[in-house]
Amino acid sequence: MKRILHPLSYILISILYSSLAVIIREPLSLAILFILAWLMDWREGTKALMQRILSLKRIIWILISIMLIQLLFQRDGEVVLNLGIITIREAGWQMARLLGLRLSVIYMVAQSLSKLDFPLYKAAFAKIHLPEELSFMISYMAHLIPQLSANFKAQTRELQSRGIAIRRLPLKQKLEIYKILSIATIAEIILLSRKQAIALELRGFRSMGKRSSLHELKFRGYDLAALLWMTAVILAI
Repeated sequence: MKRILHPLSYILISILYSSLAVIIREPLSLAILFILAWLMDWREGTKALMQRILSLKRIIWILISIMLIQLLFQRDGEVVLNLGIITIREAGWQMARLLGLRLSVIYMVAQSLSKLDFPLYKAAFAKIHLPEELSFMISYMAHLIPQLSANFKAQTRELQSRGIAIRRLPLKQKLEIYKILSIATIAEIILLSRKQAIALELRGFRSMGKRSSLHELKFRGYDLAALLWMTAVILAI
């Protein structure tokens, strides 16, 4: 699918949405921001949008854990719900909603940024004359978390194929397995990073002289519309 926005405009919109997610303190405004972040890739079609929503299940337990901590341990404000030994107060309910929506917005934005490859990051930052090294590092970091998740899932499937059902194990053994898998996944990412660094050196990534590129993009009318849209969002929210 042909991209209608310059990648720099796309990145600026992503930065705007994630920044507003941290600043805003009203659940309704955050809910609107979540919808905007969800619709960032609307041109991919209805099916892709549904997959973006369903992908929240990857972080659902993190969201639930953070929200429960706020609900149970915030003691300010009036009582919203009293269940005997558990009391939920207004401050806890407010903070639980805020954190849940904030993390959801940031997750949606991260998903969108992970779809940009290095040439697009390079074309974006070339417009503001940033070094190519910085473009590569940002591009690599945007793809790092999805890569970690993919590697972790692959190793989990390997255990399942060997007849090891993690869900049925005692908690102590689960934690031990997750610790081993996490260390193995991080080690694999480090080795992959080293290989990519060697590949960049072989391609003359730090060579001297003026660089040329066939992947040069220009701003168009859609980018002006994106600038006006970002201004409108800031003024509205």
